[in-house]
Amino acid sequence: MKPIIKKLFIGIIFLPLLTNAHAPLKKDTTQSVECLKVTGLVLDEKNYAVDGVEVRLFKQNDELEQIEITSVEHHDHNFSFTLEANEYYTVKVSKPGFVERWVVFYTTLPENVSFKSLFNFEFEVVLFKEKKMDDYYLDFPIGIIHYNEKSKSFESSIEYTNFIKSKIKEAEEDANQKNDPSKKTVAK
Repeated sequence: MKPIIKKLFIGIIFLPLLTNAHAPLKKDTTQSVECLKVTGLVLDEKNYAVDGVEVRLFKQNDELEQIEITSVEHHDHNFSFTLEANEYYTVKVSKPGFVERWVVFYTTLPENVSFKSLFNFEFEVVLFKEKKMDDYYLDFPIGIIHYNEKSKSFESSIEYTNFIKSKIKEAEEDANQKNDPSKKTVAK
């Protein structure tokens, strides 16, 4: 799915789930303020750290940074980025033979929020091998992260993530049934 279509779909369907979805982006062209340090870890389906992963950071549609996680002994498998306030970022995680994953960060902060140090957000991305299945929901971010005024921190939109995970699971089950006729369920 093309990136612009993904953004439109996410904006129209899922943005109301976010608590500050109505807040306008505050643009100060004179200076940028770093507000959030994100740290991620890429795991496989068995919860082992994955080597040979490429992680890219995008701000709007512009690629800012690329990190490659290799199999060097004593290598830290974590990756991290520092994000500016009031922006839209995407972290893309990929490895050949695996389904690429996306995580979206909205760093919009209410005007009354002041902070002396960076907010921190840690997350894990689980990669799984490519399978023959309907990939419609695989093209969507697995997580949307935003500032929650009640908790005064950045959080993942649980409703969104659960929805995407359930749709991927459904597609995987459908593909398994198509590939193995003995697993087809009989209607009662």
